[in-house]
Amino acid sequence: MKRLYQDMLLSIPLYQLTFLTPLPQEKLYYETVSTTIPDHWFESSTLLVLDSDEECSKLNNIKYVNQLIQDSNLVAIIICQEQNFLFDDHCLSLLSDCKVPVVRTEEVLSLPVLQTNRHPHSFSMLSLELNGFMNKGFMDVATNLSIALDAPFLFIDENHQLLWQIGSQKEIEKALQWLKTNAKDSGGVNQARFILSEQNLAGKTVEPYDLYLINIAGQVQLSLVTYSNFSEWQRLMMDKFIGLTALFFQTDEMIRGQQEKMKEHFIYDLLYHKFESKKVLVKQGKSWGWDLDKPHHLFIIDVTIPEELMLHLEWMDEMMSHIETQFSQTDGIILFPFQDQLVVLLEDDESHNPSKRKNFVFAKAVLMEQELSRLWSDCQFHIGIGKWYQDSVNLNKSYQEAKMALQFGQVWFENHHVFHINDLGIIYLIIHLHKEILSDFCQEYLASLMESDVKNGTEYLKTLKAYFQFEGITNEVSDALYIHPNTLRNRLKKIEEITGVNLQNTTEYLNLMVAVKIHYSLFLS
Repeated sequence: MKRLYQDMLLSIPLYQLTFLTPLPQEKLYYETVSTTIPDHWFESSTLLVLDSDEECSKLNNIKYVNQLIQDSNLVAIIICQEQNFLFDDHCLSLLSDCKVPVVRTEEVLSLPVLQTNRHPHSFSMLSLELNGFMNKGFMDVATNLSIALDAPFLFIDENHQLLWQIGSQKEIEKALQWLKTNAKDSGGVNQARFILSEQNLAGKTVEPYDLYLINIAGQVQLSLVTYSNFSEWQRLMMDKFIGLTALFFQTDEMIRGQQEKMKEHFIYDLLYHKFESKKVLVKQGKSWGWDLDKPHHLFIIDVTIPEELMLHLEWMDEMMSHIETQFSQTDGIILFPFQDQLVVLLEDDESHNPSKRKNFVFAKAVLMEQELSRLWSDCQFHIGIGKWYQDSVNLNKSYQEAKMALQFGQVWFENHHVFHINDLGIIYLIIHLHKEILSDFCQEYLASLMESDVKNGTEYLKTLKAYFQFEGITNEVSDALYIHPNTLRNRLKKIEEITGVNLQNTTEYLNLMVAVKIHYSLFLS
């Protein structure tokens, strides 16, 4: 007797399923179940269910994978293992390209589940489903289902603001354009969906996208935008997901918590990934009241706090509140915490030349550092500033540059508190090289000096650092090191003897200076 593969999947709690390849839209039927991969083709339509390490490992063997993708009787593969099975990328890609559904489930499936045409799923499983859904996380389940249906998901609030999106950038752009066109004059997403449904019933052109409403306790209404051409079983799976999502969001605390997670996800993407589309970036930013359509400077505030303040868990919130009160209204800043630091986005006029632009952001950062130091005198504040980019999709680059400015500035300009990426000069280019190359370069120039400092207690590296910091001005260098100018001159002569470098030679001077800067900035930071 034939059984429907999709019906069987619907009977399994959604959180237990991990879709490794998309599921074909058409219905898939199987007659038999096999728990092993044979050395020959299957004799009838077969569901392959693997629960042993030995059998699962065959899926990383190209010989067996080639056999499976050529077997017309193979319906789908289910891997029953609690731990993630590590799939070989090439083998999984072959299965995906050949439209073989591959699903992992956290529990070993029983024969009644696999061999019945009726759903064992019932309302008695609702609490189990919801508990697993909450433990796994809404975004993980949504991402997983998006893979299964091979469809983009866009979550929007009642004001049409994009909260979160899953899918290719191209499909997200298309869906946003559809939403903008169809919801613009309809009074909201509810009316838009009603009008579109009426159009479809009237025999007009079927829209490529549809809205699934997520009604949360009759108080909040979110919507999910995705494809409209789903088959019956796909809609059943979507309905199951929408129902669980609505239950998940029932309380205000859960709503706020989930929105905060969405915001954290967006901030991570903003700082570590380059958005392919500025439109998506700007639209998502508006969900949090941020205008990212305009260019911004980015700088990081690093805070070193005493141990007693660590016990006061709200210290960062208090600092943020003060910054927002003092600067937000007049300076157009966006402020948020990230990885125990504060990130500030400062709007700037595009008409500024590079010099004015640096002076502008530097002055604002200095003012902020002074204000924070005045109120929290027991703390130390350092600020790293990245480059200004006209396009906000490059804020991720500015964030990495701000981190570099912090790292370099704190070890090279010890008495300063604000550092701009341009302060790095040539080091900004050099530190993008592989660390092994940089280490070899430092060793070539500094190894003998470091050996002397360790064995003989000399301070040649420290002397060179001060020498380059104060641009070779003898009195300033000797004052910084608390030594007599003659002692400094003797040390420099000894350094020249040990390294073979002539400090009067411009090229050799530059090479030694770069080696010292790299050593202190990358290896002693």
